[in-house]
Amino acid sequence: MKARTKLQKRVMEAHCKLPDLTENQKRWAIENCHGEDAYLTKDEIWCLHCGEIFKSDVSQLSVDVIGHETICPNCGRKLKVTTSRKKKFKENWYYTILTTFKGFQVCRNFIVATYRKRGERDRYVSIDEAVQNWIDEDGNETIVARPCNQNFMVYDDWNFSKPMSIKTNRTSYNSSMDKYDIDSKFIYPIRHVLPKIRRNGYTGRFTGISCSELFKLLLTNNKAEMLIKTKQFDLLRHMHVKYIPDNRWHSINICNRNRYIVKDASIWMDYMDLLDYFHLDTHNAKYVCPSNVKHEHDRLLRKKKIIEERKESEKKRKEARKWENLYKKEKGKFFGICFVGNGIEVSVITSVADIAEEGIKMHHCVYDMEYYKKPNSLILSAKDMHGNRIETVEVSLTTFKVVQSRGVCNSKTPYHDQIIELVNKNMKLIMERMAS
Repeated sequence: MKARTKLQKRVMEAHCKLPDLTENQKRWAIENCHGEDAYLTKDEIWCLHCGEIFKSDVSQLSVDVIGHETICPNCGRKLKVTTSRKKKFKENWYYTILTTFKGFQVCRNFIVATYRKRGERDRYVSIDEAVQNWIDEDGNETIVARPCNQNFMVYDDWNFSKPMSIKTNRTSYNSSMDKYDIDSKFIYPIRHVLPKIRRNGYTGRFTGISCSELFKLLLTNNKAEMLIKTKQFDLLRHMHVKYIPDNRWHSINICNRNRYIVKDASIWMDYMDLLDYFHLDTHNAKYVCPSNVKHEHDRLLRKKKIIEERKESEKKRKEARKWENLYKKEKGKFFGICFVGNGIEVSVITSVADIAEEGIKMHHCVYDMEYYKKPNSLILSAKDMHGNRIETVEVSLTTFKVVQSRGVCNSKTPYHDQIIELVNKNMKLIMERMAS
């Protein structure tokens, strides 16, 4: 895309004058931008840094289960060993250099590609620039990047044979623009940032936020500045990836006054919602700054669950009362049917409220799926001689056969066959009532 605005023209003019990587920057990338250290194949370890192959008595099973570390006898590196039969090694990593140029904060993002073949000492390493994020002191971002090849499997398949140019900002409707928001694992340790960014709280720490996004936040959002200066890093991350509602900032201020660091923002935000649910004071440090937020969160969540279950149970009972008359009209002729055998008692459930209770106690869907509304289904409850529920039985009033018999959580109990046999043996009683 051609530079059109004054800002884009300034950026492209500065881009053309950016210096190449220094030898130190290249060396650091080659030495540090890697994920795997060594492969174990049978009784040999292949060092992926220098290419050395040396004997080892460690077993592949031991490496897979508990892991293994060793020292390469050739390059002296500490190696974390993984099992693999690969004869070729290839990996790509993003590598970021933070610099300032012509009044801009610049995040230069490179691809470090490494390739090595087993048995060869030499390895191929390429360092190619893919994306530049140019940010001015007002937080305006301009993206300069390579074009991408059409690849449905990889969204950031950069074409390094073509020049870099202005790209549409990633806030576009096209979600693939997130490829310009690079959260690199490897950042060159010598970093240059705008004085305004450093003044606004930047300390060199990135907390699950890409460099470019953090810089824009610090330049445009005073709440982000407050969070980073008070070391509320996880709240800063939460604000970026989700949001923090306005009614939570007073609680955050209380945390800061009490030097309380929120280590898990998601749990803490849910905990604040629970405090609101129970009408507890979110201006009180006693509630806002718990010593164990997960414990308090889980305690209130259990309490809320009990209350919600009671509400749901009451709601079901109220709804059940609406259907009682129709249920009695359709199934009343079967009420009183009860048969006993081998210590098991099976009887027709005589009300919608009892069906709701059956569903709650047995943890299945006999009530939720509204079996009481089905004209051709008769619901019975099988209990032991002490009155404990065993299974819930459905009988078809058209075929006079057992459709299903379910225990707790739809399980099949040890009494399942006995219950079905008992119902089938007494099916004549149901047929007689049907004919009456």
